Amino acid sequence: MPLPNVWEIFHLKSSPYFQTTLQKDSNTKPLSLFVGRQRELQRLLATIGSNLGSRQAVAGRPGLGKTTLVQVVKDRARTASYWTADDFISITTESSGVLLGQLLAGVYDAVVACNPDADDDPAVEEAQQLVCSVRLRSGSMSVSVAGFGVGGGGSEAVSTPPSALILDGPRILRNLLNYALRKGAKGVLLHLNNLENLSKADTRNAADVLRDIRDSALMLDGLHVIVVGATDAVRTVVNRHPQIRSVFSNPIILKELTLSNVYELLNNRYQALQIDANKPFRNPVEDSVVEKLYDIFRGDLRGMFKSLEDGMQTLLLDMIDDAALPTGLNDLLSVLKKQNQEELKEELGPTRWRLVLQWAGADPGSIQTQTTLSNIWDLDIEEVSDIMEKLANSGAVEALPKRPEREIDYLLTGKVRLATLDHS
Repeated sequence: MPLPNVWEIFHLKSSPYFQTTLQKDSNTKPLSLFVGRQRELQRLLATIGSNLGSRQAVAGRPGLGKTTLVQVVKDRARTASYWTADDFISITTESSGVLLGQLLAGVYDAVVACNPDADDDPAVEEAQQLVCSVRLRSGSMSVSVAGFGVGGGGSEAVSTPPSALILDGPRILRNLLNYALRKGAKGVLLHLNNLENLSKADTRNAADVLRDIRDSALMLDGLHVIVVGATDAVRTVVNRHPQIRSVFSNPIILKELTLSNVYELLNNRYQALQIDANKPFRNPVEDSVVEKLYDIFRGDLRGMFKSLEDGMQTLLLDMIDDAALPTGLNDLLSVLKKQNQEELKEELGPTRWRLVLQWAGADPGSIQTQTTLSNIWDLDIEEVSDIMEKLANSGAVEALPKRPEREIDYLLTGKVRLATLDHS
């Protein structure tokens, strides 16, 4: 007996509000669902196609589709004979040697993914030995041998390398890139992707290690690198040292998709998830729901879709009659307000929850600084600083990109704005 599917009532195979990145070979989450970003896409591709090697960066707030954009870039580049691997690299903050090992492993994975017979060449064999040695030392199970990947996808982790990597890594990396070019590749494209999660200190360390491998790795012909992360983190990594700033293209700062883009994206998802092509899907929610959540989350699609998924699944599980579908704004907001209130009260505790309510009471959509919050909360600036760090770590507030000689601006996240609806 099949398990219940709450989305079947809309003639859909599964939730259309998934938050995972689009994937090349997925039946339900293919890259063909990608919408918008054509100018940014063309700029990234043109920079790769116009240079023997390139170094680019994509930045922006969480949830705007940065990783998906680069997935599309990788797919387009691969069809144009650039070699890529499915996984991305989580940039290290440990040492330049470790980052060099990550880049070597990434290039090796791209080579064996795009050329299954690659292990017959001495350059690939030498790289394979070093990459496997490093990965085994770290306990990693994603070792690629003879063209076959072992283990799951995701980010690439490499342990502190042996001395052989520090001494021979640049030569082996150069030989591996030359092998790819001889075999018809126009270049190898790597995707460095975890800057969203680095602390300020880690971001500065990442900038340092990137500088240290500039000449030995980043500047090699045939290597194309795209760094992805939050705006402040990317700016720190790319701009901290003139040696790196001078060889990176200006970062692409993503803005929110337009509301019309979001409607197009949702329509594409509904069509891709239809159970039967001859039986049209039903819209799960009214347009007013999409418009309101788009505004509350300020274009953060990850947060918006998570709220749609959580709220709709709760409503659908309790639904007796489907006559009220598509779901209206008031019904969904009532559920989301209750869900987010309960979660935030538990996570923040009574004191920080009270402070959040005070902020929302002033204006839930307002931009505040620590100085203005000191006045709203009647606390000294040191207390406010400590509170803001805890609120940011819990996902209750978002720090906007820094501006020169200005205090950091903060906003309540969409999650908090849902929980405090009608409180202002």
